[in-house]
Amino acid sequence: MRGVIVAAGEGKRMRPITYWRPKPLVPVADAPIIVHIIRGFVAAGVTDICVVVGHLRDQIVAALGDGSQWGANLTYRVQEAPRGTADAVLLARDFLKDGPFMLSWGDILVPPDHYRRVVEAHEGADGVLSVNVVEDPWEGAAVYVEGGFVERIIEKPPRGASKTNFNNAGILVLPPEVLEIAATLEPSPRGELELPHAIDVLLDRGARLRAVQVNGYWSDVARPATVLEMNGVVIDHLSGGFWVDPSAQVSDGAELIMPVYVGPGVQIQAGARVGPKVSLNENCRVENGAVLSCTVLLSDCRVGPACTVSGAYVDTGVELPAGTHLPGDLERPFLLPPSK
Repeated sequence: MRGVIVAAGEGKRMRPITYWRPKPLVPVADAPIIVHIIRGFVAAGVTDICVVVGHLRDQIVAALGDGSQWGANLTYRVQEAPRGTADAVLLARDFLKDGPFMLSWGDILVPPDHYRRVVEAHEGADGVLSVNVVEDPWEGAAVYVEGGFVERIIEKPPRGASKTNFNNAGILVLPPEVLEIAATLEPSPRGELELPHAIDVLLDRGARLRAVQVNGYWSDVARPATVLEMNGVVIDHLSGGFWVDPSAQVSDGAELIMPVYVGPGVQIQAGARVGPKVSLNENCRVENGAVLSCTVLLSDCRVGPACTVSGAYVDTGVELPAGTHLPGDLERPFLLPPSK
């Protein structure tokens, strides 16, 4: 089975971060979102993967390369304009070679074992659709399920109109027939070719798509505040809340409060307090007396002495002078662009 990851969107709800960084490369815990997805595909036995790129695509290709460091074999297709999800998947049609394929949107976070569960659920079914439970699926797609199989999907239903709490979780296994259907679609009112419309036609033809519910966390990491929230959730799930790379230098007298991720080459001086819900990526430096909570620092950042930082997303290479005070929170996080 081959795979497709659609990572072409502009990530408008994630702005301003996505003005300078494509959403799939926004880090959560130890890795960008799309790397978590690639790891999941590979763990499920799906190693040949086509990544459909568009917005800031050169950054994605440069970051992922051929995928070999994760055991994947990556190839790329470019969606030049936002023509919809079906259009994006059709760009990989030659790569998929008329077989069933695994598909994920490029901004989905789920527990790593979910990908294996999806592949295993494909046996005895024409395809698989992941679902997660929400209060109202109006921002995504309402999925109606009967006897463990999908009956119908309604893309972005009006708020309060759905009689199901199942949302399309964005990780699927689909038969090749869906590509034939997608190639005949008319644009939606938004002017795009929508993959859920192709899936609806597939269901009308009698295809049996098994519904597999996500166990544990699910997020499409929609907004900057979601990055900070999911950072703590994923650190907890992957490491039990405490994750310090062997190459990091944490001085005696520094305090780490779970959940916390301390990446390669990080230095934390005595008197610093780091956590909860903090990620420090490669080669960051936190100096004496600094206090960090609910914060993500990308690589090569420096937090000077006696700084207080909360509710912040700090991109690559930023240096905070001594005594800097950033009192953010999940409702109003600070967002600092890269310095280089």
